[in-house]
Amino acid sequence: MNIVIIGAGRVGSALSVALNESGHRLLKIISRSINKAEKLAGMAGCVFGSELVIPPDTDLVIVAVNDDALYTVLHETEMEDNIVIAHTAGSVGLDVFHKDMSNTGVFYPLQTFTTGRSYDFSSVPLFIEANRERSREVLLSVASSVSRQVFELDSDKRKYLHLAAVFSCNFVNHMYYAGKEISAMAGMDFNVLLPLIRETMEKVSSLGPESSQTGPAVRNDKNTIEKHLDLLSFSPDLQKTYRQISDSIIKKYTG
Repeated sequence: MNIVIIGAGRVGSALSVALNESGHRLLKIISRSINKAEKLAGMAGCVFGSELVIPPDTDLVIVAVNDDALYTVLHETEMEDNIVIAHTAGSVGLDVFHKDMSNTGVFYPLQTFTTGRSYDFSSVPLFIEANRERSREVLLSVASSVSRQVFELDSDKRKYLHLAAVFSCNFVNHMYYAGKEISAMAGMDFNVLLPLIRETMEKVSSLGPESSQTGPAVRNDKNTIEKHLDLLSFSPDLQKTYRQISDSIIKKYTG
């Protein structure tokens, strides 16, 4: 299909590479950052620019911008009525589109993206939603060409999925950061924790998170918990986080 990407950040870049490698024709990369747009366009062999004008022979426009800019971008984009346009936001519904846009949808990849990393998109779950059958057919076709895991999910359920991703990825990564700082206080590099992290992930995958919990809180080991809280006296924020998470675990497993 002929595809235009609006946004040359982490999501837009990863999608551009995946779509290009899957045989789609990228017609144009649009971004406020001309340097990023030019780099992506060079990879895809297409034009680039900052104006929100869509070529008339486009089949699909994918808008991969941050949530704060999404409404403005969608309402300023000029294109033909027959073109399908979809955004990539997990927590934004179909109601963000301009009322005059005929074929709208969502093309949400459930993955964390970092600039400079390559991704095997065939294993990335893709969640689509469409306002009508034409939009659905186009989004299903494109999604199925880049991923083996394609799901249809409405806006209300997708918001919960996005929230689950924040807990499972963003919050967990923040805990890794805390672990790195604390392990440095022991004179150890963060890498010493990686075997523990890998084993935890393997157990989560095979047993499920509900059967993989270990540590002082699941045992309600108040003595160890108090020792840890004392060690965290250097950071009231971490102290508060430790206490809240421990209390949550205790409540979940001991009632």
